[in-house]
Amino acid sequence: MTVPVPLDSLVGRRHELARLTDLRRTSRLITLRGPGGAGKTRLALEYAGQARGAYWVELAPLTDASLLESATAAAIGVPEQPGRRPVDTIASALAGRHALLVLDNCEHLIEASARLVSALLARCADLTVLATSREDLDVPGEAVLRLGPLSLRNAIRLFAERASAAARGFVLSDANTDVVARICERLDGHPLSIELAARRVRLLGADDVLRRLDDRFRLLASSRPAEERHRDLRTAIGWSYDLLDDEEKAVFRRLSVFPGGFGLDAASAVGDPSTVLDFVGALEAKSLLVAAGGRFRMQESIRLFAHDRLVESGEVDEVRQRVVEWLGGLAERYARQAFPTLDVLGPLDVERDNLFAALEWAHERRPLFAAALAACWRERGQFGAGRALLEEPTGPFRSTVLAQAAVLATDVGDGARAVRLASDAVALDRDGDPVHLVRSLSRLAGASLAAGDASAAVVAAREALALARPQRQPFATAVCLHNLAYISLHAGSLDEAETLLAECLPACRAAPEPWLKAGALHSAGAVALARNDLDAADAYFREALECATSHVARKIHSIEGLAVVAARRGDAPRAVRLSSATSALRRQWGMSTNTRDSDVSSAIRTARAALSGSEVQRAHDEGAALSADDLVAHALAVASGPLTPREHEVVQLVVDGRSTRQIAAELDIAERTVEAHLENVRGKLDVRSRAELAAWWARQAGLPRGRSLPFGSGGAGSRSPG
Repeated sequence: MTVPVPLDSLVGRRHELARLTDLRRTSRLITLRGPGGAGKTRLALEYAGQARGAYWVELAPLTDASLLESATAAAIGVPEQPGRRPVDTIASALAGRHALLVLDNCEHLIEASARLVSALLARCADLTVLATSREDLDVPGEAVLRLGPLSLRNAIRLFAERASAAARGFVLSDANTDVVARICERLDGHPLSIELAARRVRLLGADDVLRRLDDRFRLLASSRPAEERHRDLRTAIGWSYDLLDDEEKAVFRRLSVFPGGFGLDAASAVGDPSTVLDFVGALEAKSLLVAAGGRFRMQESIRLFAHDRLVESGEVDEVRQRVVEWLGGLAERYARQAFPTLDVLGPLDVERDNLFAALEWAHERRPLFAAALAACWRERGQFGAGRALLEEPTGPFRSTVLAQAAVLATDVGDGARAVRLASDAVALDRDGDPVHLVRSLSRLAGASLAAGDASAAVVAAREALALARPQRQPFATAVCLHNLAYISLHAGSLDEAETLLAECLPACRAAPEPWLKAGALHSAGAVALARNDLDAADAYFREALECATSHVARKIHSIEGLAVVAARRGDAPRAVRLSSATSALRRQWGMSTNTRDSDVSSAIRTARAALSGSEVQRAHDEGAALSADDLVAHALAVASGPLTPREHEVVQLVVDGRSTRQIAAELDIAERTVEAHLENVRGKLDVRSRAELAAWWARQAGLPRGRSLPFGSGGAGSRSPG
């Protein structure tokens, strides 16, 4: 048959179309592979519609593999010939012709499709076959183009186009773009799901569609005429599920208990370890799993379908208990440590979404899972969610939970609550494991410092160090040494802090844990500041910032140190800019203000006093506008000019010859925003033309083109040690 004419426009997939053209130059069999509803047929229609000599064979209606050859012959217009097999007549008809044969929906006839394709390619040298399937044909020479989700931008475009067709008057606007984006993200950028959701806008509106996505299989059903397999979301996924054998179905539904994805160890916990690799591989090959970075995941709609099958099977409680046992093994390693190490916290962090899901059915392990999850979130600079989970610690892991709750309270400046929690943990651990007592005493030390009781903090930190040394645990000892050094510094014992840091800094620098390295380097910088050694302080703070990873609080500590350095060196704009940026981040992340460190407050007051009112406002606004990543880059850069990071980007693109419209497109900002940046730049640099701007750029310290210039000139107040 001739290629059907599409009934709607193709949204996105331009890269995939170009890739098909490239693959056809080198491969004679191309398989478009992806889950049901990914848009394989629509992409194949677009490509085949532009090709010469294309034939389209629709396999979805066929249920008998023996009819495949006859259906293919009919599609290309070859009549049956008595005494000859259909494959022979097809090969004769296509021999010597540059043709494209499209076999659409091969997955339920996969073996028969592979045999037919192999036979035709062997006999027709100028033939190319394009197959669409939920799994590979596994034929020699096959090139597979995996069709993934739409980008968010294209997903929003698809929703908007289909919604405006279904609901007269629907227009994508500033008022509804965020809602549409959240719908598309919830649906994993899955084209069929997005189209079905967009059609519901006619009756519900976008906000109501978003609210109803928890019951997506009911929402995304359709009574409109459609191919059976794409009639609704449940049917589209069910088409793939029905092609699995019983063992594959069992593994498929059990893996639905991992909303955060899973590795082979996790899969083995809910299945047979001796066969799990084969079954996971089979499900990935059939587009029911997505492989990424050594882990696997299901698209959320597929996972919810699988979970419904798990509930129907009556296995859900048993499988959940297996998950609890497996996650419990990871969490108990964390509970046995005085301080979290990467080899223990890393595997937990990877499973944090699964830990969160398991809280609902972890029973007596729930407090432990909550503490482990809070520890993972804390390393990512997220404090509030963990605090909410640990409000009422109970159960066999109460000491672990109390200690974790105490450190989170310390992080946000709730010193009184932190002291109460840590004191309860110490009381529980007095007659228990000394490792746990080291942990709870260390938390009490940090809590006492946050509460303003430096003397009590020193007492707790000294006891923790005295307990840690005999245990012959170098890592725990290094942490306790640093904790006491940090607390001694804030207690006014500068010489003792310097002596303790000299002992622990080499071990902390060599430790794989970035939080310990960053903390010790920050403390060394603070000691250097107290000695007024600005060069050493600057170097320590920069080194600490470079290894602070994603922990926002640890970044803030060192950036505030660099603000003090800038203020004392007389670079008042940079000091105000850095201070303003850290204050904005504190508010954003729900952290306490820096009321404890008088050095920071005093230095910033001095810096502000050195500037005019307009200069203070400009530096303040520039700092407050910096993202966390831009702030780190700004703080690490050598002060050499007055421009913000975004202004430097705009200038670089101007120098590279971009127009205002091109700059706006590349930076994804409005043209009027580009003009505003350029107006600011002209005012700061006293230039009037693009030529003068290019000349200014050329004078900047010999930096190569294409590299960001250094940004313009210019510890958390309740940080818990350890």
